[in-house]
This record gives sequence, C-alpha cells and structure tokens, in this order.
Amino acid sequence: MSKNSWSFSVPRLPAPIRVTRWGHFGLPVVLFTSAGGDSLEAERLHIISALAPLLDSGRIKVYAVDGTAMRVLLAGTVAPDARIQALNAFDEWVVSGLATHVRRDCESETVELLACGCALGAASAMQALLRAPQLFRGAIGLSGTYDLRAWLTAAPAPSAEAADGAGVSPLEGFARLPEGAPLAQLRRRPVTLACTAGDYDDPGATQAMAQALRARGIRVRTDVWGPGFHFGFSSWCQMLPRLVGDCL
Repeated sequence: MSKNSWSFSVPRLPAPIRVTRWGHFGLPVVLFTSAGGDSLEAERLHIISALAPLLDSGRIKVYAVDGTAMRVLLAGTVAPDARIQALNAFDEWVVSGLATHVRRDCESETVELLACGCALGAASAMQALLRAPQLFRGAIGLSGTYDLRAWLTAAPAPSAEAADGAGVSPLEGFARLPEGAPLAQLRRRPVTLACTAGDYDDPGATQAMAQALRARGIRVRTDVWGPGFHFGFSSWCQMLPRLVGDCL
C-alpha cells in the first residue's frame, strides 16, 4: 500500500503538524485523530487495516492528521485564550494549507474531501465542514464530542471570547452560523453522526449535534450501534469502513 508523510509548521501552534497518507487513488478522506494523537494512530490501532479493501481498490486515499491543537486543548495548564488560539490556527490551516496539499497530492484542483474523526477528532471533522463546505463534500463523526466549552472555561478568568468559544466548538458554531451562502452550501453536504450504545460512549452528544444540524436544515443521518459495541477503536474499525463506503 502506498504511504507517504509530510510535516507542516503552523503559526500559533507549539509543534509541527504531521500528515500521513495511505493509498494511491480515490476519494481523499481526511482523518482527524481521536484525542490529540499522532498521524500514525490510525495505523497502530488498525483503522488503516480496516479500510484496506477501499484503499487497495483505489476507491479512497486516507490523510491522517496530527491532533496538535487538541493536545493544547487538553493541557490543563494552558489558558482558555491560548486553547482557542490553537484551535483557530489549526482550523484555519486545515482550510488554507491541508486542503491545498491534499488537492496537489491528488493532482486535482477541484477534488472534494471527506472529513472524518473519532471522539474529539469528530469535532475537528465538523469544524472542517463548517469552515469550508466548498472544499469538503461531507463529514463523518464517530462517538463524537462536539461541545468543547468545558475545556475552554476550565482555567481562571477567561476572556469573553474564551467564555463563549463558539468559533471553535462545532455545536455552537453551527447553531450560530447566519443565513447566507455558506449555510446554503452546508445544506447540500450530508453528515453522518454515529456512536455506540455501549460503555463510555455518549449517545446524547451525538443526538445534540444532530439536532443542532437539523435545526439549520442540514442533512444528517444518525447511526447508533447496539450495546455489543463500545467506545473505542475496536468498534470504530468496524464502523468507519461501512460509513465511508456509503459516501462513495
């Protein structure tokens, strides 16, 4: 299987972002790590093996992205303003830097990307779609956390921006997006939000995000896998290939 990696320095982020690509042809699938992991997480935890039939047949290429900004979010010593700054820098780079690189690697200036993520990576996937519906054809979130406000107000005396956090928290971002061309385009972009009914998962978070999307007229499909499935890669390895396959 074809594999390559790149590293990108992004202003306002404390470390470079590494991107690893698997596959030789097909729909570019941008995969955001679960909780600040590195770009090889998907390979170590068998997501790439699970997607191998789609990769080997040239139906998809996977671009896994370091969770550099989520590491800042989860760092207990970082002030809310710095967390928001890091998340904004990451989201802006996804649109201006990552998408451009993926299109160049695919040798197409018009190919659309599919955003995917598990756990906190699902929030990054939704942010990518929110910020650039002209680049992303849709999004898939697995066992997602979409309300980031708990991490944005955890330190003392946050600024008004940090106390709000709507710009970097997808649950609030979609709810507050004004009517206009971007929202009209989002209404043409399908979203799939899946979770499990098993241990450590939070179906309520998935339902809340789905309700926020439906309230804005955005097409969303929810898929709750039964109690035999649990939060974690053993379930996501079974869920993601089916859900990505549905988008092809």
